Amino acid sequence: MADSEALHKDSAAYAPADAAQPAADDHAVPAPAPAYNPLTDWGVYAAVFCGGFVGTLLRYALSVALPQNGSAGGVLYWGTFTANMLAAFVYAAVAAYLGAASWMGARRKERTNRALGMGLCGGLSTMSTFALEGFTQLRVAQDAADAASQSVGGTSIVVTTTGAGPTIPANVAFVIYVALTYVVGVLLAYAGSAVGASLGAKAAAGHSGPDSASSVADAPSEPVSAGVSMDVGNAADSDTSESPDASASSDASESEVK
Repeated sequence: MADSEALHKDSAAYAPADAAQPAADDHAVPAPAPAYNPLTDWGVYAAVFCGGFVGTLLRYALSVALPQNGSAGGVLYWGTFTANMLAAFVYAAVAAYLGAASWMGARRKERTNRALGMGLCGGLSTMSTFALEGFTQLRVAQDAADAASQSVGGTSIVVTTTGAGPTIPANVAFVIYVALTYVVGVLLAYAGSAVGASLGAKAAAGHSGPDSASSVADAPSEPVSAGVSMDVGNAADSDTSESPDASASSDASESEVK
């Protein structure tokens, strides 16, 4: 009897326990990946540097190629005006496009935004030069008014002159320059955002088709919880499958005792 009781204890203590207890690390949840920090990404700094270098060269080329006579009888500083308008359109288009680019990763999106936005458009546009040119127009207008008032005897005639004769007054040129810069800049920014959003939506539609098909093809046929329940079920089956052996061994021991 003592041997049969010991045999029962051994079969109940070791055989079912080994089959029913799953490994603790089989279904461990992986640790989440650290969040992307653009301040620690040296590629972002390189993107801003390269984009700013190209934008600054482009602005200088525009200032050389286009007339800059806003204070010498002209209406605008055409080089500065063109650079600011291009920057307003391109920056708005880039921002709207990246806003719809759901397929791009955080690192790639950040580098693209910094290279084309902060770098290229930041170097291309200039608020300081625009302000300096506007104050230059006002100073020329004031100087012309002082000179005219002294020559005419108190009558103020605000006119700038060149070798070809009287041209557009500097104070009028200042008003036109500032008004066109802000009005046309806002309109071009709106147009750029519309163009960027349209292109981004088309690109997103093109990426969503293959991505969704591949995700469906790669999706597991059963969720993880189902796999866990199947493992537990198999372990339970293994326990029940071993129970006849234990009962058989107990019958054998009882027969020996008899």
